[in-house]
Parts: sequence; C-alpha cells; structure tokens
Amino acid sequence: MHAILFHEHKLTKELVETLDRKLDDIADECSKVPDPDSIGLFDSAEHVTGLGFVTLQAYLTAVYGILGIEKKTVLQLGPKHSDGNTIVKIINDAANYWKHNNEWSLDKTPKRRELIEQTFESVGFSIDLEYPLSGILTELSVPRFASLSAVFEKLEMWQVELEVPSQKA
Repeated sequence: MHAILFHEHKLTKELVETLDRKLDDIADECSKVPDPDSIGLFDSAEHVTGLGFVTLQAYLTAVYGILGIEKKTVLQLGPKHSDGNTIVKIINDAANYWKHNNEWSLDKTPKRRELIEQTFESVGFSIDLEYPLSGILTELSVPRFASLSAVFEKLEMWQVELEVPSQKA
C-alpha cells in the first residue's frame, strides 16, 4: 500500500470507528426514551450517518487520486449491491446527497438530484423518506449490522481491486 494511502486508511478507519460509536450512543439513548424521534435522536443519527458517508467519500477520492485513476472508471469497480450499482457509486451518491440536498431547490437543472434519486430508489430508499441515509447505511452493511465500519470494509475490497492493476503496470 502506498505510504500516503496507509495514512489515509488509518485516519479514515479511526474516524469511521468514532462515528460508529456515536451512532451506538444515539441508539442507546433511543432505547431509553418513549419517543426518540420527537426529541431529535433520529435526526442526529441521520446527521452522523451523513458525515460518515462524506468521510468514506473523502477516502475513496484520496485512493483514486493517489493511484491516478479517473473517477468515472473507479465508480464502476469493486463490490456490487444486489441492485447492480457498485458500493462506491452508492457511497459517492449518498455523500453528495448529504452535502447538496439542501441546495437542490436553488438548482436551475435537476440533473444531479435525479441521478442521486435514481441510485437511492434502486437501493430501495427514496430521498423523499425521512431518513434515507440510515436506510442506505443499513442496506450497504448487509450481512452485518448497520455500521460505517461494515461499509468501510467493502471500500477496502474496492481499493484492493484498484491497486492490483496499478501494481502490474
């Protein structure tokens, strides 16, 4: 593994584990109150999940940037979800949803929203649902319990697939 990628990997893993602990804390709080949604706990979990997807996107961007592979190419590689989309494409779209959905009403062309919406719909979670990122996280974590660490493991498999051709060159 490239030295810079080693550092990126270590930092991302630490961040993902920290965010997973926060999601666990929120889940614990949810079990202690009669209506966790009414006090914003579900919103908090969605926020942390969004930050997690952005963290994973930053890592995948670092990987393909350091390896010198085009984004269009890398989004087609690696493990696939049962709907046919690659895990990295879904991660990328989930992160972009989190970063940009609040500005969609200002967009003159809805193309970006439509592409992300198609991905979410194909995975089984409409962007019109209250907590679509939590649903995407659950779906990408299968067969494990929903966690960012489970998704990061799939991103690691994607990275190995990218590095193998690079090492042959």
